[in-house]
Formats: sequence, structure tokens, C-alpha cells
Amino acid sequence: MNNQPCYVSASFGGLWLWSGLQPILTARNEALQLLADVGLPPEWQMPALAAASAWDVLLGVLLFSPWRQHRLLWAAQAATIAAYSLIVALWLPANWLHPFAPLVKNFPLLAVTICLAGAQQTSGPTRPENRPVSERSVS
Repeated sequence: MNNQPCYVSASFGGLWLWSGLQPILTARNEALQLLADVGLPPEWQMPALAAASAWDVLLGVLLFSPWRQHRLLWAAQAATIAAYSLIVALWLPANWLHPFAPLVKNFPLLAVTICLAGAQQTSGPTRPENRPVSERSVS
């Protein structure tokens, strides 16, 4: 196991939970407009918003579970940040010049996420080989 402080995964978990819940609960029309601006047909906008929101919430929930120590979870976050950033950069390029720099902020998040992915376990948290030898049962 690594020595990652719990506040690191909790802060990322909070970010993903907010990212998943906020568009659905308080900014549905704005989120749907962004999907329209990307060129998504109207019939796909709500399903895409629901899927992206559910994915973000899933990432957030997993970061508050023992799976926060799994390399694949951190790699999935990195892939998600990269995919979202690429979509925004290509189809919503005005975000490069936005005064709050929403797109630029993804670069350090992506770098930290990739770094943390490399520091995590490669298999699930409940498998015996992931526990210290002193905690493994002797049968």
C-alpha cells in the first residue's frame, strides 16, 4: 500500500461528486447547451449528460471506498479528464480564453492523477496479496 494521505482521495472524490451532481441538479439547461455546442444531436444530449454525470458520481463514490488505492481507478480518472479536456479543447475552444481557465486547470489535475495512478496498487484492495504480510491469515 502507499502512504497517500486520505485527504488526497477525498478531495478528488468531492470534485467528482460535485462534477456529477451539479449539472443534473442545478445547471441542466447549461449542460445540455454545452452538449449542443459540441454538436451532439438533441436526442443524445440528455442520455449523454446522464451517463457522464453517473460516471463522475461513480468515480467520486469509489474514491471514498477501499478502491481508492487501486491503480485502475486513478487511470480511469486520468482518462476521463483527458477525454473531457480534449472534447472541450476541440469543440469549445473559447474555454482556452475563459477568465477562470477551466480547461487549463485540468492540466495539473491530469498530471497529479497520472502520478497517483503510478503510486497505487495494481489489484483490488481486498485481495490477500495486497495486504501487508503481518495482516495475512495463516492457514
